[in-house]
Amino acid sequence: MSTKSKKFNIKQTFIIQVIASFVVISLLIILGGILVFNVMGKGYSLFTAFGFIMTVYLAFITFQPAGILFNVRKEFVEGKVQLSDISSNETSSILVNPWIRTIPLSATVAIVCTLIVGAIIYGFKWKPNAVVTIVLSMLYIVPHYLLTKRYIEKDIISFVNGKSKLKNSSATGYFWGTYVLPNIVFQSIINYSLGNRGFHHEAMKLTQLFPQINNMVPVNAVALDLSITFMFVCNFTFLAAISYTISGFYLGIITVHQKKDKPINGFLIFLIMLIIGLCFGICYSFFFKLSGIDNISIVAAMISKIMCVIIAVYAGSRMALGWTIKKITVNENKYQS
Repeated sequence: MSTKSKKFNIKQTFIIQVIASFVVISLLIILGGILVFNVMGKGYSLFTAFGFIMTVYLAFITFQPAGILFNVRKEFVEGKVQLSDISSNETSSILVNPWIRTIPLSATVAIVCTLIVGAIIYGFKWKPNAVVTIVLSMLYIVPHYLLTKRYIEKDIISFVNGKSKLKNSSATGYFWGTYVLPNIVFQSIINYSLGNRGFHHEAMKLTQLFPQINNMVPVNAVALDLSITFMFVCNFTFLAAISYTISGFYLGIITVHQKKDKPINGFLIFLIMLIIGLCFGICYSFFFKLSGIDNISIVAAMISKIMCVIIAVYAGSRMALGWTIKKITVNENKYQS
């Protein structure tokens, strides 16, 4: 392991990861709030406010603790974490995937928090304004922090002591169970909610122009939405999947059998994903235009969006796996203890 990098103890690493995560997610929540409460129309109901908070809680309280555990594992493999501050009373637990370790409890907590907020909003018939809704959504950080803190030491100890125990595990199973399926659910929660709001707004605008058309969405609007969805989902999945790959390599699940070709610049990967997203939307629109279809139903638009999420998650995962493996082959000593 590299000794040149500055090392933080496990508590410092945990705090840094939580703060960094909170800053990024807060920016996304604010952007999401602007999109939902401004761009997609300023009129909204109790359900819109509740749905926004519910989406944030179900997505980030449920899935983000595992994301932090994967990131801390990555930091350890890269030689940036020292374990001397871990309590001597902390015993190694069974080595398990962070998704399996955290989701049963984190999903339960997310549901409970969502029900509490729902009871307050509907019980008092309270429609918080956009700013208050966004602030309430950011409170996801409290259970997220407590849940991650609960698991962080046990997980890193089991990870350190569990090297070579999973070498017989299927790389294919690890890929689908770690990279693809959890992120499809995570991204679907977010994008289904945004799609539901956005497509209904577009359908309402179309009905105002053409009263005879109801519950239909312009194909061009759907195509633009799918392009943006692909770009965001693919990029965020790519960034998350880097830590899955490094963790899997350390455990011996992922092996390297290729020449030491240098990975392409990360910025170029970013541009490639943007170009693919743009092409995705253009091809989608072109297909319907050739068929003489200008508008599709909200249901068809929603199905298209979920399919876009699935494709984007898979593409981002595959690209991250290949790119990170090339990075490992170039700096293999750094990733091996």
